This record gives sequence, C-alpha cells and structure tokens, in this order.
Amino acid sequence: MGAAERTAEASSAVVHGAAERVQAGRQAVIAASGQAVAFAKTAWTVIAHRKALAAGLGAGLSALGATSYLAGRRAGRRTHGPLTRLTGGRI
Repeated sequence: MGAAERTAEASSAVVHGAAERVQAGRQAVIAASGQAVAFAKTAWTVIAHRKALAAGLGAGLSALGATSYLAGRRAGRRTHGPLTRLTGGRI
C-alpha cells in the first residue's frame, strides 16, 4: 500500500467521523426542538383553560374544607348508648 492510499484512507475516516458528529448534532437539535414545542403546547393549553382550572381548584378546596369540617364535627360527638338514644338524652 502506498503513502497516497494510506493518506486517502485516513482522510476518508476523518471525513466519515465528522459526518457522524454532524448527524448526531442534528438529531440532538431536532429532539430539543420537539421538547420545546411540546412544552409550549402544554403551556398554551394551561393558559387557554386557566378559568376552568381555577374553578376546579376552587371546587376541590371547598370540598376538602367541607369534608374536614364534617369529619371534625363527627369526631367531636360523643357516642350514646341505646337507652340514651331511645329517651332523647334524658337518661
């Protein structure tokens, strides 16, 4: 093998390696742009439905407050026996 062939093979390997790195970089840019688009769509959906989200959040907090209030009232009640219930608490 001559020096010219070795030089040609070496330069071919360098060019091939550079092409692979360029392709990898292109794929990374495409993946990053896809993620940015997905994030933008999600953000736009949240902004577009902010009133419904706020109403749902308010309803959930109201339900949580009512449930905790009722649970506290039920826990605070004393249990009565059958005679006390039968007589309405007089005995």
